[in-house]
Amino acid sequence: MRYRWFVDQDKQTDEYGVPVSRAEYDEALHPKKKPVYEPKEMMAIAVVAFILIYEWFVGDSALVMYMCVSFLTFELRPLARLCLGKHGRAAGNALTGFSIAMFLGTLLWIFM
Repeated sequence: MRYRWFVDQDKQTDEYGVPVSRAEYDEALHPKKKPVYEPKEMMAIAVVAFILIYEWFVGDSALVMYMCVSFLTFELRPLARLCLGKHGRAAGNALTGFSIAMFLGTLLWIFM
């Protein structure tokens, strides 16, 4: 339910003179927080983790394990940015570089 109650008379309309409800005004001040991972990303992380665990126990192919570790390392970027504060961006960039290098190294190992 959107309500129309303002303490300040000048905030009742926007810069074009269109009436604005208090709820719209409050939503503009406090935007919704975006989750760290989208549901599709969480599904991909779960599938890759399952494949990694399966390959760990079966011991079939080390290449698949390296690909999975590369992907999971790449997906650690948002957590590094969230948890490490001002050093999170540098750690996220390091994780990105490491995961790309690991992925390219795995592709090189496949074609050798």
